Amino acid sequence: MKSLALWSSPDINTGGLWRGNRAFMNESTPFIIILSIKIFISMIKIQPFETRTQLSNRDSLSFGHEIEIIIDIKGADVFGINDVFSDYKAKLQAFNDSVIYIPKNAYTEQMKRVSQQRQSLHIAIVIEIKNYLRHFDIVRINAATHLKPLADSFLRVQKLSFDNQTNFIDNFLQTLASDEYKREVALLELGNWTDELKRVNDICEKLTLKHYKEHSGKTGKGNSGTTRLAYEASYNILVEKLNALERVDGDESYAELFTWWNARIDHYRAMTSNNLRP
Repeated sequence: MKSLALWSSPDINTGGLWRGNRAFMNESTPFIIILSIKIFISMIKIQPFETRTQLSNRDSLSFGHEIEIIIDIKGADVFGINDVFSDYKAKLQAFNDSVIYIPKNAYTEQMKRVSQQRQSLHIAIVIEIKNYLRHFDIVRINAATHLKPLADSFLRVQKLSFDNQTNFIDNFLQTLASDEYKREVALLELGNWTDELKRVNDICEKLTLKHYKEHSGKTGKGNSGTTRLAYEASYNILVEKLNALERVDGDESYAELFTWWNARIDHYRAMTSNNLRP
């Protein structure tokens, strides 16, 4: 085996360490060396997010729902985390229910109308990106290919409550405007679409604030301080299990998810540092 021959090649100058320990080398040594190398190069993991506790309830929920949506899309069973993910979703929902928010049956007609407009614009942008995958210009195909994973990770917005949709779309627009994607957005001429989506989303945010004032006497279910602690504990368990599984299974199955996850942590960590909304 070529890869193993490297370790016993007499042409390699390994110095006294090799010569002094040659007697201790045996048939299992190559396996041990390869296993050690595999453990060494398997470095990707979900990074710690200690400042998560400094996020507002709204931003903490937004981050939590992003994690929920991306795993739902990819499939919890694919990663072997059905048990801890089910608990995570239950704790996230309890936290969500304990925070004052606008239920769908409390929407005004204006909110329903503008919400439908927002969803249509969001879907249109995703469709535009996917249409460019069939473009005749390879430059635009490459741009669309780069944007597609992002577009796929921001689906199912209609399943969120009205105010969580606002935060979700904020994240989507800011990510598109980031240095990583703004060139592709320009190439695919998505600027007018994103400008209009931002305009409508800003209207939604104003309607949310107005509606909150009108329903300020309402409270959520349970104590948000208690439900948030339970949710954050379930998040830690989820991260610990995924990192442990990655160490066993290797990077291949987890690289895309972990890269996306760490980017979202960086985004929200910057918010806690700069006191900015996403």
